[in-house]
Amino acid sequence: MSLFFRHLAESFRKPDHWLYASWLDVITKYRKNVLGLFWIFFPPIIYIWGLGGFLAAVQGRPAANFLAHIGFGFMVFRLTSTMLMEAGASFAAYRPYILEGNLQLTDFVMRPLARAVIHFIFAVPLLVIALVGETTVPAVGVLLSLAGFLLVLVNLFVYGILLALLGARFPDVNDFLGSVMLGVFLITPIFWFSDSAPPGTMQGALMRGNPFHHMLEVIRAPLLDTQIEPLTFVYLGVMTVVGILLAAIFYSRFARRVPAWL
Repeated sequence: MSLFFRHLAESFRKPDHWLYASWLDVITKYRKNVLGLFWIFFPPIIYIWGLGGFLAAVQGRPAANFLAHIGFGFMVFRLTSTMLMEAGASFAAYRPYILEGNLQLTDFVMRPLARAVIHFIFAVPLLVIALVGETTVPAVGVLLSLAGFLLVLVNLFVYGILLALLGARFPDVNDFLGSVMLGVFLITPIFWFSDSAPPGTMQGALMRGNPFHHMLEVIRAPLLDTQIEPLTFVYLGVMTVVGILLAAIFYSRFARRVPAWL
């Protein structure tokens, strides 16, 4: 277990490999496009004001309140799903570096996480605009949302480690994740409200068994001043502890085998 925490501490001590490199990944991706970094803003704009406005009209809900709901739902789900899908292929993507002897594998999982966070940060101004329709955004809600965001990042990293190890050993994991995410997207309350799936129903059981629902709620609910179910805190608490332990155990045991798997 000590190997995992030692490598993680080293990654934070020297963040240039993953933080600066992730920023360069984002910049170079859009540099040759005519509109440049505007393409980072385009998906949130389409989902918040395009699809969000359409669905608000279809469901007969006030657009002002629905836009913030769908905006945070889309961006948090995009953050979590993108990170986990990229993590599954992260070791294979950096195979040359690993085969050269760079066995501090935590760096290669931090890179997709950093890229996902950068995209999320770019969308924050749009989310603030969407929040204008909300009557009140409590100051304590902002702090609780930030705390929830940090908790989500911890979970994304530790489960990203597990998926990266699994993806290095079994490349089919990446295709499996891509197929599963569509189903998970539909049972996560992004375009609909969680009260539509009450406890005691099959829909409610599917939603409450979905980790993406709970990761979304701890970020979105405090800002929208909605109640978080106690189950969410229990679920994420257990999920975090189990994730850290599993990541530490499996990383310390299998990290040295990754070059052979690749």
